[in-house]
Amino acid sequence: MSKKKKTLKENPYFMDKSKKSKNIKVNSASEDENEIKSFIIIVIVIAVIATAIYFISEALSKDEDKTLEENTTKVSIDYDKITVGTLLNRPYDNYYVLVYNKDDNNATKYANLMSLYSAKSEEDGYKKIYFCDLSNSLNGAYYNIGEDNKSNPKAKEISELDFGDLTLLEIKDGKITKYLEDYTSIQNLLK
Repeated sequence: MSKKKKTLKENPYFMDKSKKSKNIKVNSASEDENEIKSFIIIVIVIAVIATAIYFISEALSKDEDKTLEENTTKVSIDYDKITVGTLLNRPYDNYYVLVYNKDDNNATKYANLMSLYSAKSEEDGYKKIYFCDLSNSLNGAYYNIGEDNKSNPKAKEISELDFGDLTLLEIKDGKITKYLEDYTSIQNLLK
């Protein structure tokens, strides 16, 4: 009997089976741990790359915003400046239009006259006043273009207008009612 027991104990078939099951359990546990570690490492690498891309794009976007801010200029619209083509269709029934070339030597004197008048109130008989700049390319076609190179004080429509260096127009109901070209006359009217 001892021989039989001995053979059973020494039989490699039984020993391998028991060792294999232990090895399989140990190997599968270590494989699972390796897979989990690999997964965690991949997730961390992806998170680091995504974070880096985010911060790089933020830095580039700030640089673009600064460039855009440096290249943009603020635009303001001056509703008191008009073109010759819009002289007769302002939203008021009765108003003045002071026409002169802002590049003229006397332009500051004319602008000052207009500013002083604009400071008045409606109680003082104030009428809205607009400025039309003859140095503007849209208005240049109406600056001393007549055959004799003189203005046309008898103009009643825009197509008939020829301006000298300084002109004040009074517009009533879309029609020219006054056409003054003398600085003193304009100054007296706007006082």
